[in-house]
Amino acid sequence: MERRSGTWLLLLPLAAVLGLFLLWPLALVLWESLFIEGRFSLDNYLSLFVRKLYRESLTTSLILSASTAVLGTAIGLPLSYFIHRSGGRGKNILLALTAVPLTLSGLVVGFAFIVLLGASGFITLILKDLIGINPLEFSAFLFTWRGLVVAYLYFLIPRMILTMTAAWSNANWSLVDAAVSLGAGPAAVLRKVIFPMLAPAILAGSSLLFAVSMGAFGTAFALTGTAVKILPLVIYTHVSELSADIAKADALAIVLTLVTTGVIMAYEKFFASPSRG
Repeated sequence: MERRSGTWLLLLPLAAVLGLFLLWPLALVLWESLFIEGRFSLDNYLSLFVRKLYRESLTTSLILSASTAVLGTAIGLPLSYFIHRSGGRGKNILLALTAVPLTLSGLVVGFAFIVLLGASGFITLILKDLIGINPLEFSAFLFTWRGLVVAYLYFLIPRMILTMTAAWSNANWSLVDAAVSLGAGPAAVLRKVIFPMLAPAILAGSSLLFAVSMGAFGTAFALTGTAVKILPLVIYTHVSELSADIAKADALAIVLTLVTTGVIMAYEKFFASPSRG
């Protein structure tokens, strides 16, 4: 009984922090989204299904996040294995370099891509001299949701690498040795041993990439302003313009939270199902 009481006492500070900085703000946002001019109303939520702007912004956000999650996982997996295999001091240096993009703000990342790949960007001008590209046509993609995929991967791939590097290090390689000794080929080892062993880490990493992409704001704002309609930018327009609509922004924020959480939960349930393991 005393041990249980001690455990609860240790958890109280954590519960207080979660309540103060997570649950309480969410509750306030939800409460404010349910009122229009002081009257209870669900119109803020109903309009999300009626207005084309909100439907398109949600669709674009989902496509953008799914694309970055898939590409970030596909690129991060082999890179993380390479870093894991490098070992020693080289591994530590590579991990330190990998973490650098995570220290930069989204605005800095966005402006960096403009400097490199914009119409007057460093790489754009080099390609113009080498192969005669049209700078305006070449750089146009950067200011679309496809350009955001490229920019997001800059700070999402390192997250996947760091997640998977730890997974490679903690993997039980004796299972691989046993499979090889029993005559399993490389494809069979990868499919039946390595992938199931690393599946939880892959799932965690890809879910993280999806969630970060859904909520990313700074890079998208620096690159496209509010031209690309994704949920974070639409929320921004509702709190920054002269005709601000805070209640609508609150409703969009709740929808963004629910969609992100729901997709991740469904993703984990589907891929982590024992029947699929």
